[in-house]
Amino acid sequence: MSLLKRVMTAGLVGVVLVAGMARETSAARQTATSSAARIDDGTLQSQITANLKKSSLAPRDIDVDVKQGIVTLTGKVRSATEKARAGRVAKVSGVTSVNNRIEIDPKIDQSRIDAAGEKTKTGVTKAVDATVDAAKKTKTAVQKGVGKAEQGVGKAADKTSEAVGKVGDKAGDTSITTRVKAAFSGEKLLQDTAIDVDTTDHVVTLRGTVASNAAKARAAAIAGGIAGVTRVVNEIVVSGQ
Repeated sequence: MSLLKRVMTAGLVGVVLVAGMARETSAARQTATSSAARIDDGTLQSQITANLKKSSLAPRDIDVDVKQGIVTLTGKVRSATEKARAGRVAKVSGVTSVNNRIEIDPKIDQSRIDAAGEKTKTGVTKAVDATVDAAKKTKTAVQKGVGKAEQGVGKAADKTSEAVGKVGDKAGDTSITTRVKAAFSGEKLLQDTAIDVDTTDHVVTLRGTVASNAAKARAAAIAGGIAGVTRVVNEIVVSGQ
């Protein structure tokens, strides 16, 4: 009897051990399966999105979301046929079910055309406005440039006139000096005298030495009689005085 008991006890222990190992193996498999499902959700989402872009549904905006192998599709398509096609494309290996929430909009293409037209229209309007603004700025710049040019011409003309006047004054002063000296050379009282004549702004200044007061006065009279002379400054010195 003791031998039989020992055999039965050993058998029961073996059964318990085998059952425990089976439960651990099953739990491990379930954990691995659950982890694989969580890891594969991202892979499935990428694969489905890529397949949609490769299909005739590429122009449509379809969003793909995958959780624990369940795919949810949202967005808009033109027809029920396209919606069904999206569901088929989404059902790849590893997907347990597809929740197709895509909306049907028969005017989706027209809406896009209208939107594109509005963008084009807006772009053209902006371009025209920019061109008009550029033209206005150019016109203003030209007007300012012309105004500045006119002012510059006016200033240049004034400076030129002033310079001409100064040159004319100098020429006149030089001419007066020459004519005064020529008149002195023909005067007997002023012969053999050294009289310096300087003319500035038509004012004649006489310097030098003469033999008498009569010669000094005569020199002043001659200089004052020359055309263009406005005044005579007589600084002549009479010798001996």
